[in-house]
Amino acid sequence: LKNDPKYTKYMKMLKVGMPLPVVQHSMTRDGLDPTILEGDHNKPVQEAPAAVPLKEDPAYTKYFKMLKLGLPLGAVKNAMERDGVDSAVMDGDHNVPLSAQKPNIVSPTKKKEKDTYRRTRLHWETLGQVNSNSVWAALADDEEMEQIEIDETEFTKLFQAEIKSTPTAAQSGQSGSSSRNAVQVIDPKRANNGGIILARLRMSYDDMATIVDNVDETKMTANQVQGIIEYMPTQTERKSLRAYMKSGSGGSEEKFEKLCECEKFMIAMISVKQSRMKLRALLFKLQFRGCIQDLAHDVFSVEKACDELSNSVKLRKLFGIVLNVGNRLNTAGPSDKRKASAFSIHSLLKLNQAKAFDNKTTFLQYVVLVVQRNNEKLLNFSDDLPTVAKADKIYWDQCINELEEMETQLEIVRKLALHDANAKKNIYSLPKKKSTQDDDDSDNLNIDEDMSLEEEVGLLRSTKIGMFALGAIKKVSQLRERVDIAKDKFSGLLQYFGEDGDNAKMDVHELFAIINTFSRDFEAAREVVNKQEQAKKRAEKKEANTASKKLKTIEESSPPIKKNPPMLKASSLQPSMSNVLAEMQQKKVLKTTPPTISHFPDDEANLPREKTPPVGQSGIEEQQLERERIEKERQLMEQEARIAEEQRLEKEKFEREQNDMEEQARLVEEQKRLEQQQLEQE
Repeated sequence: LKNDPKYTKYMKMLKVGMPLPVVQHSMTRDGLDPTILEGDHNKPVQEAPAAVPLKEDPAYTKYFKMLKLGLPLGAVKNAMERDGVDSAVMDGDHNVPLSAQKPNIVSPTKKKEKDTYRRTRLHWETLGQVNSNSVWAALADDEEMEQIEIDETEFTKLFQAEIKSTPTAAQSGQSGSSSRNAVQVIDPKRANNGGIILARLRMSYDDMATIVDNVDETKMTANQVQGIIEYMPTQTERKSLRAYMKSGSGGSEEKFEKLCECEKFMIAMISVKQSRMKLRALLFKLQFRGCIQDLAHDVFSVEKACDELSNSVKLRKLFGIVLNVGNRLNTAGPSDKRKASAFSIHSLLKLNQAKAFDNKTTFLQYVVLVVQRNNEKLLNFSDDLPTVAKADKIYWDQCINELEEMETQLEIVRKLALHDANAKKNIYSLPKKKSTQDDDDSDNLNIDEDMSLEEEVGLLRSTKIGMFALGAIKKVSQLRERVDIAKDKFSGLLQYFGEDGDNAKMDVHELFAIINTFSRDFEAAREVVNKQEQAKKRAEKKEANTASKKLKTIEESSPPIKKNPPMLKASSLQPSMSNVLAEMQQKKVLKTTPPTISHFPDDEANLPREKTPPVGQSGIEEQQLERERIEKERQLMEQEARIAEEQRLEKEKFEREQNDMEEQARLVEEQKRLEQQQLEQE
């Protein structure tokens, strides 16, 4: 083989010191079988029989059929791995035989050997085929790339590590040593979850026990306390852990080190009396400020929203317009239907559903039109209700439950504070029987309920948690008073809207949600009406422009009209006295002056002659045009008078409707007043 001219190039590469895989890669690129170099180089070459392309190999026919059916390449590779076939062959050239593929691609019939090393992997995306003019094709033909020297020892040391066999539980027991603490007492799943939570705290278990015993809220956050409260030891776990620490040989420290992290935490909490109750009190202290602020904000919002609805004049007048228009709609025609005196709050959601016969205008849109024509200030009624827009997210029942839960937790804190004060000052007589560990673990506290208020306040002031309890009791009492006030205001609001009695089951968020929905529907209807009005104005303007253009075209096409001469006055037809005197003086001069005889007969033609006024057809035409002008002016005056009369009638109609609405509102108010007087008399 080493003397074969066909393989001389590759033998030289081996002599230079290039690794065998690099030389085999070069042979694969040249279309030769790289496995030849794995044999004896002193023996002749044994040519392998002609190999078929990979896509025609019977061992891979099944997978190429899957590709033809349109299955993704990833799904085909998963099927090959499930069948125990190397899926890397699909990344190569399917027209090349399997023997000519890369050396790391094994035959499907050859079983993979278990790799005893784990290697660093570079997670990149490979390209199956590249163009001949790409950089990758140029690198494949570059011989310098094949001569790159790599220190195999350094490479192996950096990116390869031997897989160490993990000893079994039996082996670890025989050896007597363990790399990790084993769960001894509690449930393994609970222990593992607790260890994960405790690892995030980054503090010792003794420090945790001290924080819980002192109920110190400055060392831990609410999330941390809430995470560990679930892994407080139960009565059963307390007994089991105590039994484990007392049983067997060996010291307590050795036994403690064999416990898992969660069990070590439980051992630390066992040393704290009433640890579970103190941990709950610690969580309550951490959450109290945020809870009291949130509840107070919700209560004040409900109270303010009730005041806004009760005091809004715009909303009341808007409801009056809705009632008036609704009565006109329902009582129209020959039927003898009585007018409604009120409507329910839920009816506001139906105003946007009733439509006119044009299938476009809704009842609410018509109400908007009526409001615009009568009192535009009512259109902005939602400006009087800024808090109502946010109050529909408040659930009153949930607020009451949170307040009651806060009072319950505060009572526990109060009892715990009294118990600590009793233990420190030893004021109260202790029970005759000796206290056991179970008594220390229980949540039952021995508190003298017969003490006076002064004694209780004195005890609470003697401890830090007691001072907190006094301040919290004051704040919770004030909040309870505000809750009662808000509840009374909401009841009055229901009565104001006529929803009392059998209809008093409406919740706070439900009422506010109805008002907000009505406000949004009203604004949407207002936008639609404004768009319709703007479109109507644009159409009228367009029509006026079209008419003016037509008139201008007619004027340009018609012949010009001559201007009428000024009318002659009656005094202008009478002779002027100055002219008469001038003519008499001229005649007198002519009589005294002898006539001059011209020797030229043509001069008689140049003598002045008297001018005669124009008499004929032109005077008649001017009089006719004057009469037409007078007629047009008369018609314009009549049209202006008619328009003024229509405007006067429209104004009187609007005033009558306004008076009718005011009279209707007055009657409703009078009826309410009479009903109120009747109820008071009863």
